[in-house]
Amino acid sequence: MFDRSIRDFAVWTPRAPAVLLPNSQVSYAQFNADIDRLGRALLALGVTPERGVVSLAMDNGYVHWAMLCALARLGVVSSPHDDEDADLKIVSSPGDAGPVRRDLLALSPSWLQDALGAPHVPLPVLNPDPDAVVRVMLSSGTTRKPKRVAATWRRTESVVLGNIGIYSGPARAVWVPLTGVDSLMGYAMGLCAWRLGAAVTAGIGADRLPLLMEQHATGIAVVTPTLLRTMLAALPAGFRPRAGWRLQVGGSVLPVSLAQEAALRMSPDVWVGYGATESSCLATGPALSLADAPGAVGVVVGGAEVEIVGDDGAIVPDGDSGELRVRGTRTADGYVGDPEATRAVFRDGWYYTRDIARRLADGRLVIEGRADERMNLGGRKLMPIVLEEPAHAHPAVLDCAAFAVRGQDDMDQAWLAVVIAAGFERDQLIADLAAVPDMPPLRIAWTDEIPRNAMGKVERARLSEAVHRARGAQDAE
Repeated sequence: MFDRSIRDFAVWTPRAPAVLLPNSQVSYAQFNADIDRLGRALLALGVTPERGVVSLAMDNGYVHWAMLCALARLGVVSSPHDDEDADLKIVSSPGDAGPVRRDLLALSPSWLQDALGAPHVPLPVLNPDPDAVVRVMLSSGTTRKPKRVAATWRRTESVVLGNIGIYSGPARAVWVPLTGVDSLMGYAMGLCAWRLGAAVTAGIGADRLPLLMEQHATGIAVVTPTLLRTMLAALPAGFRPRAGWRLQVGGSVLPVSLAQEAALRMSPDVWVGYGATESSCLATGPALSLADAPGAVGVVVGGAEVEIVGDDGAIVPDGDSGELRVRGTRTADGYVGDPEATRAVFRDGWYYTRDIARRLADGRLVIEGRADERMNLGGRKLMPIVLEEPAHAHPAVLDCAAFAVRGQDDMDQAWLAVVIAAGFERDQLIADLAAVPDMPPLRIAWTDEIPRNAMGKVERARLSEAVHRARGAQDAE
């Protein structure tokens, strides 16, 4: 379990870096001691397992990691900062720490300074029930309120061991969770690093990644396509990355052109992956080996059993589309406090992802999109990726997202939200897209930014709502 790993490396390699900060590093010995210090300070404020689920929002990246580990060391279940149903919220406060309220605990800089400056008194070693919950994560929630997914110590251990096999390759000295600690992908990065005696970053954003790639011989950074595009646009002149770095891209579809540019300018080791908060990583593979199949996310990884089924629940042949379902030790068994949602997608030991997928003859998995994102254009059913892929390939398009809007005739209309590069004519882009074979009639929504969640998934409902609001404003004039 990850807490025991931190304690172990604090003894085995006490001076090795456990956390990299923008201008310094923290050793395993110091990190372990700070976890104990914060844990004892939290106990003094009455933060115990009996308080229930505790959401955490610290404005200091290092403190956030240490507090998260301190809660686990105390046997307290933690959750992301935006968990609306948490029993207690711990947040950073610019002023003095207030008293512990029923649902809020604000920690001031002076409280943190005193806590971290206290003598080191180790906390007792916790030997938790493997089936006890250690963390509550939130599903992506791109179309509705996020659901709460419980991670037990047993499931967490399975996720960590699985991700080490998936992501580590040659030993990675540095693990960079650019997707954020509150995502399962980012949270697991720290746990994987500490299980290997490596270092995870804190307070280091995408703008600092090029420097890390020059300073450290090996590492891995998890990014979304949106973050990757931003990094490529801002690469410093004379950037010379070292050879042992991998870019692991997830959260949404990685356009082929973006993967090719990243492989040329940052690292040839660019991988894509697919997974969910409910199931962890399900498939992964090198991006450039998947370029011939839009939407391909690699092969199914060990520890995950995946099937693609039709509406009747029967397994469909390779090449046919259907709903993807998964089971295995890394998969949750339901949602916290939501039996109705649990019954809808957790059935007979399987988690039904609501993603439409197909398996190629060579075993690669192709994700076509969400079942509720399928467009019905006068009887022709299309997934957004069919419209987005040719748009992404156009040199004028910096980003795009396809979505459906219900028209006055009660039929879906195909829309494409587009972020266009400077210097390109809109009329020319419209003509170029219309000339793509089998492209349905498109309506274009010009925008400065595509709305996405923290993992880069398009929030298509927001785009559709924006069109409806614009139409309502026009009708009112």
